[in-house]
Amino acid sequence: MLLSIRNVKKSYTTAEGRLEILRGIDFDLDAGESVALTGESGSGKSTLLHLAAGLDHADGGEIVSSGHALADLDDKGRAEYRRTSVGLVFQQFNLIPSLDVGANISFHAKLAGRYDPRWEQELVTLLGIKMLLSRYPEQLSGGQQQRVAIGRTLAAKPPLVLADEPTGNLDEATGDAVLALMLSLTKSAGAALLLVTHSSRLAAALDRRVHLRGGKVV
Repeated sequence: MLLSIRNVKKSYTTAEGRLEILRGIDFDLDAGESVALTGESGSGKSTLLHLAAGLDHADGGEIVSSGHALADLDDKGRAEYRRTSVGLVFQQFNLIPSLDVGANISFHAKLAGRYDPRWEQELVTLLGIKMLLSRYPEQLSGGQQQRVAIGRTLAAKPPLVLADEPTGNLDEATGDAVLALMLSLTKSAGAALLLVTHSSRLAAALDRRVHLRGGKVV
């Protein structure tokens, strides 16, 4: 089991009082598995993804990812976990504007100490961006930027890939193509994929679905 989530709770303080987002979430994710995390806006999907990424702290419960009990990690430990054990793909591409495509793709892999030029060449070929390596993010279309973002994440060979609406800024055809590539590449790398989406059509392409409603799995 790669990711184990047990009775996880999360709330935030608002002007109107305490707002409960997650009310006791339980589910598991195995290595090589792809899971769609679905639910209405405000159901806690992105919050859960951020907790699994170590970007936020749960109020209660337990998250164990790649052997790390996240509640036991300090800030340095969480940064190391994000560097070596998890890859993040967001709707906002978050590419580094001052780096060309090649440098963007290798950036995370070099930080993680996992730079593999042969794997990177395979990735850029499969993603159809080999001819773009010397360009800068501002010179790319949205679909090209998302492919670069996926390549950057997978270049580091993370065991767990977390994706938050990664095709939300793309047209349907481009989004379908990008998702198909992401699924193929994560399986090739032996990684697990947890993907937040509002689309039942996209969710159907993954191995299974976990649906949130009112901060719980239903």
